[in-house]
Amino acid sequence: MPDADQHVIDMGTPMESLEGLTIIDILNEVSEVRALSGRLVTFVGTHLGSTGPVADLADVEAYACPNGTFLHGVTADGPHWGAGGATMTDAIAAIEDDDVRDDVAAALASHGLA
Repeated sequence: MPDADQHVIDMGTPMESLEGLTIIDILNEVSEVRALSGRLVTFVGTHLGSTGPVADLADVEAYACPNGTFLHGVTADGPHWGAGGATMTDAIAAIEDDDVRDDVAAALASHGLA
């Protein structure tokens, strides 16, 4: 993995919400969370790239983290979502919605990220 940086993402929801807590839990599995503030979370990782719009998502951002891969699904209105795993394949497999998973996998592949 290239040198990791700190990144701040907007979770699209307060950290106390179920969706916010889920993103934080996923990040704790694959990265090191450095700070939390409202809707923002700072973590360690290397930004691999973004897909741009995919299905109903505004963007999917991919990060290589110290313990795996983190995918940040950005919705137009929030809350956003996260998926993670030891590898990119595992992170994609962790996306719960079959249709979204297939669309995200295709978009990541077309951008050379998967």
